[in-house]
Amino acid sequence: MHKKKSIFVGGIWHETNTFSNKKTFMNDFKSYQWLENKNLIYKSLDTNTEIGGFLDVLNQKKLNVIPSLFAAAVPSGIVTKNTFLKIVKKIINYINKDQIDGVALALHGALVVQDIPLPEHFLIRKIKKKLKKNIPIVATFDLHANLSFELFEISDMLIGYDTFPHIDMRERGREAVLHLCEMIKSRKKPKKYFKKLPILTVPQMQSTNESPMKEIMKRVFISEKKHDVASISVVPGFPYSDIKDLGLTVIGYGSNFDVVKVECEEISNLIEISKKKFTPKILNLQNLEKKLLNFKNLKKPIIITDPSDNVGGGALGNNTEILEILLKYKLSGTIVIWAPSLREKSYKENLFNNYVGSNYTYTDNKSLKLNGNIIFKATNFVYERDELYMTGQKVKMGNVLVIKTKFNLKVILTENRVMPFDSKHISVFGIDPNKEDIIVTKSGSAWKIAFGKIAKTIFNVDTNGICSSNVKNFRYSYNNIKNYWPLNE
Repeated sequence: MHKKKSIFVGGIWHETNTFSNKKTFMNDFKSYQWLENKNLIYKSLDTNTEIGGFLDVLNQKKLNVIPSLFAAAVPSGIVTKNTFLKIVKKIINYINKDQIDGVALALHGALVVQDIPLPEHFLIRKIKKKLKKNIPIVATFDLHANLSFELFEISDMLIGYDTFPHIDMRERGREAVLHLCEMIKSRKKPKKYFKKLPILTVPQMQSTNESPMKEIMKRVFISEKKHDVASISVVPGFPYSDIKDLGLTVIGYGSNFDVVKVECEEISNLIEISKKKFTPKILNLQNLEKKLLNFKNLKKPIIITDPSDNVGGGALGNNTEILEILLKYKLSGTIVIWAPSLREKSYKENLFNNYVGSNYTYTDNKSLKLNGNIIFKATNFVYERDELYMTGQKVKMGNVLVIKTKFNLKVILTENRVMPFDSKHISVFGIDPNKEDIIVTKSGSAWKIAFGKIAKTIFNVDTNGICSSNVKNFRYSYNNIKNYWPLNE
């Protein structure tokens, strides 16, 4: 009787914005996603996550799952060395080399740790040291990964998301583990190819439903149908980190190196000739103000995106510049603002007369006086995502206040920073997105899952945030990055 194969599962997920002063500590991981041991299985089953996809295949094939730890934190600043090392130690403590036939990891690819270069490579190196020789390792990664050649080399296969907004996380998890099972069965590892392109792109231009990524991904799917090609990933990357491995990456795997190389090179050529299509079309605050002077005639709902204050890109979600315009012209709608002061303050009255916003940024972000009625208040508020993005995930908003002005502007203040990946972001407070005049989102492209179908007018605005649509606003330390497009124009 054959012994059941056993697969070790774990991971760490963080999109690090090195231009943020808000460092990432252990509590940031524990308060967002900390799935350890059996909880990793119970809380990941039937979720649209990479680990949910791992478990689909492992359960279908009746393989043993050896759960360790999956730790994730809301994107923010550099992860402290002590925090990262404790997470790594937790993960590798679950390794028993005599039990493990393969390893499946859910990574992000844009993690930056204080004093530890290439942290995800560091994790896999630590894992490999505790395994028998030639145990295959696969990992999933985010489309915003800043892939290093070292991480590519140490992993047997890296499988990236095909979508942004990310709705295929579970599917990519399944794909990764199917390849892992094939490696275990055949005892063969795929040939692989890596190419880094000197191109920087911003999240609002990386949507795979729109040009140029739509055409690029169409070409990827054609390549993946070829017999000798197992997988190709196009990785636009994350430009808000001052590291040497920035840039758009193309990686491929298959049984024939020459075929994989040709396909990856052809995709790279398509990207090169399409790169100017990644140039964002964005309004400044003055232009937004002019557009809103015609408020009565604009088709509604109006979606105003604030990608510079993108919580999903590591910004804080506390910029008040757009809110200031809404208050100035007494415009109705909804906006969410991060308000960490709610941890200490309690509001017993139903009237709000206080400042919102925070100076917790790399530049001063002025606070703004807000007056209105408190129409909702809650402590430790949690809801569950039920749309396409991270389906089944619990969203911990912390203490929440919803303030309504006399002209029907709703300002949602949340103790925790929350990414707008679904319409429940506002509808859980009794706000119907379809009936709103304006919805302000602190997001690059992920907001389209929540509000894309109902948007009648869209204004993309560049505010004073650390996820600016103009990468020329950032000072990069590495000379190779200074020669990347569009910095070299």
